[in-house]
Amino acid sequence: MGSTFNPQILMEKLAKLNNSQQSIETLSHWCIFHMNKAKLVVETWDRQFHCSPREQRLAFLYLANDILQNSRRKGSEFVGEFWKVLPDALRDVIENGDEFGRNAAQRLIGIWEERKVFGSRGQILKEEFVGRHPENSNRNGKHLGFKMKQTAGNTLEKIVSDYQVLYGGELDEDVILNKCRNAISSVEKIEKGMGGDISSVGQLNGSGFVEELQGQHAALRECIEQLTAVESSRASLVAHLREALQEQEFKLDQVRHQLQAAHSQSEQTGNICQQLLNGNNVQLVADQNLKEVHTSKAAS
Repeated sequence: MGSTFNPQILMEKLAKLNNSQQSIETLSHWCIFHMNKAKLVVETWDRQFHCSPREQRLAFLYLANDILQNSRRKGSEFVGEFWKVLPDALRDVIENGDEFGRNAAQRLIGIWEERKVFGSRGQILKEEFVGRHPENSNRNGKHLGFKMKQTAGNTLEKIVSDYQVLYGGELDEDVILNKCRNAISSVEKIEKGMGGDISSVGQLNGSGFVEELQGQHAALRECIEQLTAVESSRASLVAHLREALQEQEFKLDQVRHQLQAAHSQSEQTGNICQQLLNGNNVQLVADQNLKEVHTSKAAS
């Protein structure tokens, strides 16, 4: 499947893309057919997006949406690849597009977050872009990246708070765990001493079995209450750590993508500079030779 995929063919198809449902769905089905080439498909999509006329870029987002929505049941290849490039594409449309394009891009972000297309990461896109406009991007010195920084800061505060609850509170988790283990062990010994014969409980009153069992039962109930509180605190910490990890993975993908673009542009610029220098050197040599010829003629 997808063995005949050719980026050049996709580039030609993307050049003809428009906002019509037929155009988007036809190309979406073609891309999904080549799902095992998802990386190449998305890389080509990204290059052509930034090279396309501004009025065509919204159609690129609609195409990405159709591919994402219809390929998820077959695998997550496109989800992972589009996550790397969509933030920059969305930023381009929202910051530089007209009001219609900006609103359409924000609606797509809302759909992706609602349908969990990117899992919990969709909330990051929503917080970054939805409701923000180019005209207030510099208000009070803040830009579009401020929301992401603010979110990261809030997440860090939550993590610190979770750690303080777990390690700075009155409950000592290790003590509670040991107490719970000891209570379970004691109850097991008591039950073993009873031999599993509940009818003999009345005969055991004098031996202290019932009192001991009641005491350990009370200890277990106290441990359950305390461990439930610890469990809730740990679950909160784990959730916030995952949130922080997703935020950092998002930023890492952004940095890597921009770094790759910078390397590519730097190499291209270096080649151009070298060609210009070589051309100037050739001209200098030619001028020098011509000067020497004129000097020789003048001397003779």
